[in-house]
Amino acid sequence: MSSTTRATCEKLLRDAGRSARRAVPTNGGERSRFRYLERTGELVSPYPGIYARANTWNALYPSQQIRRIMRTIARIHPDWVLVGASAAVAHAVAIPPKATWPLKIAKIGTGTCESNGRTKRTVVSPCEVVLVDDMRATSLDRTVIDCMRQLGFPEALAVADSYLRATGKSSDQLQKMVSQPWKGARGIKNARIVARYADGRAESWGESIARAAMIELGFVIPELQTSYFDPVSGMAFRADFSWALPEGKAVLGEMDGFIKYTDEAMTGGDTIGAFVRERQRESRLTIGGRSVVRFTPAQVGDRLYFERLLDSYGIPRTDPLQGWVPLS
Repeated sequence: MSSTTRATCEKLLRDAGRSARRAVPTNGGERSRFRYLERTGELVSPYPGIYARANTWNALYPSQQIRRIMRTIARIHPDWVLVGASAAVAHAVAIPPKATWPLKIAKIGTGTCESNGRTKRTVVSPCEVVLVDDMRATSLDRTVIDCMRQLGFPEALAVADSYLRATGKSSDQLQKMVSQPWKGARGIKNARIVARYADGRAESWGESIARAAMIELGFVIPELQTSYFDPVSGMAFRADFSWALPEGKAVLGEMDGFIKYTDEAMTGGDTIGAFVRERQRESRLTIGGRSVVRFTPAQVGDRLYFERLLDSYGIPRTDPLQGWVPLS
């Protein structure tokens, strides 16, 4: 292999890193070089024909990885439009990582956009297409409604919560968005159910899927982001979830995401300090006899475990989710 090809491949990787995209070989020599580097473990190929340095790629969060793939695809295929969950990623809407694959693509004009293990071609009715961070996608409003129609209840609720949080709109406004103009559209009844439960006070997709699980299992919907006064420091600490129990008691729920202990933007580079601060915060929340139940996204996903966990803390019951129709 020529030194020129090696130099060109190195430049492709450098340029891709600077632009938050991934490297794409343009000829046979470059493809051979990239495949060789993939075999040695120096590169990875997270999407057909797209490459990245393995150490850099593995250090990214899933949301960062998929965004870089989509930005690269947008440059390769200017006639592709991101729709549904993929458009949600483009608009920086909080969405559980498992809902982001395969990519959802529609094509402008005639011709085909072949589906594969990583891409699903979809068809959308005429709608507004916008440019978001160099990616073509359906408009934010259309994207959110599509996700509410097409995704499972937990993922759809996460998208709706994120939309309300970002726009400052109310659940009532969201319900109006999915009313008469969408009459008869596939999945619109599900979207209307999601809109009724949507709450912009949820601060992450993890909190949203936990609340969705509570609703599906028939637990009373908790209050979100309730503040509790700390008489020691004079500060107020917020709980992700809170339930009022008989005799003035309360149970607080906390979503335990690992990112709060691993993301330097949140820890300031001090993982141990972040852990200690979180434990101190919990100790203040328990002042006055309040109980705290903690859970992770994986534990929420295990419905039998999550149900037993909430029951063990005496979380009150109500009717489970009604009227939801799973889409094939």
